[in-house]
Amino acid sequence: MPESIERAIQNPFTLSLTVSQENLGSTIAHVSNVEYLRWIDRISDLHGNSCGQSRQHLLDQDRMWFVSRHEIDYLAEAFAGDRLGCATWFSRFGRTTLQRETLIWNRDRDVAVCRASSRWVFMDLKSRKPTRIDDSQVQSFQLLALRAVQG
Repeated sequence: MPESIERAIQNPFTLSLTVSQENLGSTIAHVSNVEYLRWIDRISDLHGNSCGQSRQHLLDQDRMWFVSRHEIDYLAEAFAGDRLGCATWFSRFGRTTLQRETLIWNRDRDVAVCRASSRWVFMDLKSRKPTRIDDSQVQSFQLLALRAVQG
């Protein structure tokens, strides 16, 4: 993980990826924007699983996280064979929402290739309305807040 991120974030959830031919766009042979979105969703899912908040667990409670906004910055290209790192963490909790940050970087060149900020809304599946995030859920996620970066 880039050193600047390690200094700024407490215990991000991480994932290693290797770009395959299937991850590339059909027109330009670099990772497509759709693939980055898939990776952002995948690491969010895996992070939830690691916190005991799997999608099945939430479905059993008639609850689910829905994305209300993705803001994605594509910073550099990635190509077949590139070894990537992906990190995610929470930057903010609201009454019914949370903000998740994601960074994808090239592990060999130590350069960021994609950065995303996503707002997720906790939904009651029966009423189809936002519902309150309870304290036990916040504790299970172990809120990973930004530390002040000295410098």
